[in-house]
Formats: sequence, C-alpha cells, structure tokens
Amino acid sequence: MNDSEDVLSLRVSVCMAVMSAAIAALTEGAGSGLLWVAVIIGFPVTFWVGYLVRKTRPIVLRLAQSAAAIGILVVFVARIGHITDLAALQIPLAQSFLWLLLLHALDTPNRRGLLVLLVASLVLVSLAGVLSISMAIAPWLMVWAFSALVSLVLAYRAELEELPALDRDRAPRGFDRSTVLVPLEVLGTVLAVGFGVFMVVPVAGANRALTFPATLPDNTPVRSNGGLTNPSLGAADPNQTSTGSQTKGGRASFGYFGFSNRLDTAVRGRPDNTLVMRVRASSPDFWRAQTFDQWDGRVWHFSKDRPTLISGDQPIPVPRVPADGPVEVAVDTDELTQTYYLETSGPNSIFAANRATKVYFPERSIFQNSDGTLRAGVRLDAGAVYTVVSERALVTAEILRTKTATATPHDITQQYAQLPVTTQRVRDLAHQITANAPTPYDKVRALEDWFGAHTQYSLNIPTLPKGKDAVDQYLFVDRRGFCEQIGTSLVVMLRELGIPARLAVGFAPGERNPFTGLYEVKASDAHSWAEVYFPGIGWQGFDPTAHVPLAGDSGIDAAGAGALDYLSARLHIPTTALAVTALLGVLVGLVFAIRGVRRRPRRIEISRSWASTRLAQLEKLGEQRGRPRAPSESTPTFVRALATISHGREEDFERVGTTIDAAMFAPAPPDAPARHAVDELLAAIEAEWTSHGHPEDLVPSR
Repeated sequence: MNDSEDVLSLRVSVCMAVMSAAIAALTEGAGSGLLWVAVIIGFPVTFWVGYLVRKTRPIVLRLAQSAAAIGILVVFVARIGHITDLAALQIPLAQSFLWLLLLHALDTPNRRGLLVLLVASLVLVSLAGVLSISMAIAPWLMVWAFSALVSLVLAYRAELEELPALDRDRAPRGFDRSTVLVPLEVLGTVLAVGFGVFMVVPVAGANRALTFPATLPDNTPVRSNGGLTNPSLGAADPNQTSTGSQTKGGRASFGYFGFSNRLDTAVRGRPDNTLVMRVRASSPDFWRAQTFDQWDGRVWHFSKDRPTLISGDQPIPVPRVPADGPVEVAVDTDELTQTYYLETSGPNSIFAANRATKVYFPERSIFQNSDGTLRAGVRLDAGAVYTVVSERALVTAEILRTKTATATPHDITQQYAQLPVTTQRVRDLAHQITANAPTPYDKVRALEDWFGAHTQYSLNIPTLPKGKDAVDQYLFVDRRGFCEQIGTSLVVMLRELGIPARLAVGFAPGERNPFTGLYEVKASDAHSWAEVYFPGIGWQGFDPTAHVPLAGDSGIDAAGAGALDYLSARLHIPTTALAVTALLGVLVGLVFAIRGVRRRPRRIEISRSWASTRLAQLEKLGEQRGRPRAPSESTPTFVRALATISHGREEDFERVGTTIDAAMFAPAPPDAPARHAVDELLAAIEAEWTSHGHPEDLVPSR
C-alpha cells in the first residue's frame, strides 16, 4: 500500500469531523442513551480498529459488518411501519444512518474510504441543521469545520506525494505552502459566496415544508376537558376553579396574567425575558391565544367559553365559526405555516396566526372556542411541538379602505360592536379624533396616531384607583400605559364608533434569529392588541405599540435579514464594525477565488526545478536567435531546431535535449555529473552566441 494512503493524522481528523457532526445531530434530538455511547466511545474504537486491519481486511469482520448492516435496516423498517407522516421519519432515519457510519468506520483501508466518511459527516451536519431550533449546535459546527479543513489539507498533501517528481535528485524543500493554501482558498471561496447568498437569498418558504413536526413531552400528559389551564399562573390557574383544586404558589416569572379566563387591566407587572417558545414561520404575525369580548370598565371576560371538540386524522381540519363572518370580498390569500416549539409550561392554548385552518397535533382531538381560537385537551409543557396552518387574507391599506356593499352580520354586531362601558369624555374624544377619517380603516389609524402623539408606552405606570374607568384613567390622567391599556382603549373607542372590535391576547412575533430562521419569543413578548372586523374580509389585528405589518405587506426580504443587528446585540460590537468585518471577509474570499481561477495548470514552473530552468534558458537563447519555441513543440524537436542554426554543435545540442528530457520524464533521471556537463555546454553555447552576434545569413528553420 502506498505510504500516502497510510496517513494516521488524516484518520484522526476525519474521526473528529464525524464525531462532531454526530454530536451536533444528537444535541438536536436525533438520539439518546446508547447512541451517545456509540458516538463518544464507539467511533474512536472503530476508527482505530479500521486502522489496524486496513491492510488485511479480515473476511470475518466484513461478514459481521454486512450482517449488522442488514440488522440495522430491518430494525429501521420495523420502526417506520406505523409511521404515517414524513416528520416522524427524520429521527429513525438519522439513528440508522449513525449506526451505518459506525460500521463503515471499521472498513476504511485507504484515503478514499476516509473521504467518504467526511462527506457523510456533511450529511449529518445538514441533518442537525434541519432539526436545529437554536444555536446550541454552533460550537459543534465550528469543530466540524476545523476538522474538515484539516482533513482536506492532509488529503491534498497525500495526493501530492503520489505525483512523480520532475527533479528527483533535488533535496526535499520541506513544508509546501500550497497544501494549506489550496484548501484555504476553497474554504474562503465557499464562505464568501455562502455569506453573500445568505444575505440576499429570499427566506425559505416554511409554508412549503415537507414535514410538519408535532410531539408531546415524554411524561404522561395532564388531560383537560377543553377548559383553559395555565400552570404558570400558580394559584391563579383558571383550571383550579373548575376542578376545585387548591394549588398554592404565585405566578411564575414568565407567566402572563392575560392567559386566563379574565384580564384585569388593574394588574401591574410584566413577565420577564424567559424564552417561552420558538416559532418557525416564513413571515411575522401575532401568535394569538384567545380573545375577549365583554368589558366592564376594568376587566375583560369571555361571553361564551364553551369549547367544542374537533377531531380527525392529521392534519386536524379547523372549521370556520360564525364569529369569523362570511368571506365575500375577493382578496388573495396565502397559507402561513407555523411550528411552535415550547420551552416552558404555559397555557393549553394552541397559538396560531389568524385564521387557523389545519393543525398538526400529537393527538387526534383538540378544542375550538366560539371565537375560532384553539385549545389542547392536554396540558402543554416544555418540549411540546405542534404545527398550525393559517389562511391569511393578503390585505393592504388600500384593500381595507375600499368600501363594500357587504353588511356586518347581526351576530357580530351584537357581540363585538355594542356600546362600551366608559365615560362620556372618552366617547367624545373618539368622535373628535376620527371626525375627518372617512373609512373604518382610517379611523383605526387616526386613533393609533393620536395615541402615539399624546400618550406614552411605559411599564412603570400608577396603580389604577378603585372604581375608576381604566380607559378614562389612561387617556386623561396617567397618559401612560402598556399594551393592555392601549389595546383596550382602541377597542372601546372603536366600539363607540360602531366598529366591531375585540381584545386579543398572545405574543408579538418576537426576535427573528437569522441563523436558525426561527422567531425567538420571550415571556416579555406577551401582548394584547385590538382585532377589528371588516365586512366580507374578516378580522385584522392592529396595535400602536408593536409593528406587525398587514399580511399583504409582510415578509422577510432575505434569509440573512437582520443578521448583523442580531450579532451586534449579542457581541456588543457596533453593527457598522461588523459590516466592515464581513465585507473584508468577503473580499478576502474573492481574492482566494480569483487566485484559484487565474492559476495555470503548469504549476511545476513555480518550483523552478533544474530541468525547467535549463529549458527556460534554451527558450531564451532561441528567442535571441530568432527561433522561438512553438506552443505545441516538444523539447527534443525544439533542441534539434536550435542545432541547425549552430553549425558544429549538433551533438552538443542533442546531448542537452536528451538530458533535459530525461530529467523531466525518465524513470531514472540523469545523475549530477550529467547535469553538470549540460550546464557547461549551455554556458559555452551562450557565450559563443553572444560573442559572435546574430549572423545575417542564418535563416531559422521551422
């Protein structure tokens, strides 16, 4: 076996790459228990055994490998026999792939086998990226990238050692920088192109995903009859009233008091910055939990809290409810697919952008409220995952301003446009602000603009005095409030104008992580906003405090949108400095790419070996005598042509040409005395030609 195939350091670096890729996949839930042992202990052992038996490759070991591989495939087929959706295939497939790689590591007799494993590690890294919902795999990706680069460098050096040397008597030159520069050029080019594509390519359409994750934690779920539960509220959990339980304890730091059967605007204090969930979606929206329709001047309630059981195969279809109203205006729609990854225990509300049409849920039954919002029949703890598909009308300001002949249904008017409980000066202010607004949409925007100009968003607001109207206190006394006061005031004033409106609670979109593509929703993103009904179109969310564009205007321009700001906030480096650094990185990558493109195949000329130097000397002499070397002319032919213009030195030129040609291609290159003799002959010819000048009677022979 060629020594270049027997590089122990290459085997070690490939092992590191495969292990780091496997750990990245396991970190994202691709396996547990025995697989972790197989990765941490098994891969080093199998790589070492593969090294020991690389030359013998015993038949017993190969038969055992084949039998084990068949067993892995049989187990895989048995596990997926009951699986009905593609999402559930990911984990079994990843686990089987890991076991097969472990077996393959036992049979890597040469460099090609190791490079196959290196490519397989890239597949594992891609799989980890698909499963990833956080930045937890970032350290392992860095280890993998370093190990893969080292492996490419070592493989490239080993390949160079197999090439025949042009000057075998020349002393070794030591470390060749090209063995590092070439892989670095490849890496630099990939990084530069990858970063540029990441910053401009449109965001992937999550609504076109082939898999729709849905799972519950391993622990036994706590079931409910569809009533609202929220363990994060402690003793205030609305489920305790219906069950008669008396759990003690206060509201968790991440618990939001709005996820209950009542919302008291006199409550002060906001949730902390605990990460409560991640949402995979192609555009931002309000992640709505429920709505309130009854207002008494201080507290919001449900008027109809009687959820209906809906069930079916995956996905569970979600029917329209009367409160959705009829759709009679021709408006384009799209499907927004959202996957929710819960990080904490919270309400059993199934969050969704309005309006949900399909739900991929681990169980076949869920509950639907009279307002169209959804609840789970089990408690949703950390680790729960579900997917919702929502149909959104792609409305814009122009569409919402358009007057239609469609009337608001009587039931919606009765429930959502009744005269509100408030003070006379609040009623008068609503009419005053919107006096010049011709359409309901313009009235909404006029009220929002007035709030922005005359009130202040603040988390530090005075306690609501007993018996005071919350909206009156906010608009005329405090002039400060957070989303509950602001959203409530907007709903109350719109109802005074005869426009159907209700208060929705849920989460604002959160911060989009451009590297995972997921929205990271914190407890502090818990939010309430106004929903306004437009005849023939449906409900639309509005909020003066959180900018969420209308569905027709929403969308992420590029996958890398916000990447520099996201990194700047975490590294405490100005965005401008990051932008300059990124630009320099791209330029360096482009330089590497240009160097690679401009480099000629005749790399040996750079080494300036004895043969290439002497041939260059002959070519220079030929140019001086008017006989340059033709591009396709071989060395012996060129030398014989030179001999015709130097009478009496035909044998000397023949000797020079034969020796140079042997130094380049012969299995046994000329020894030092032969090369020394050629050096003396060339020196004599050059001196002779220089002293005699260019004879006028010599005509170059072609």
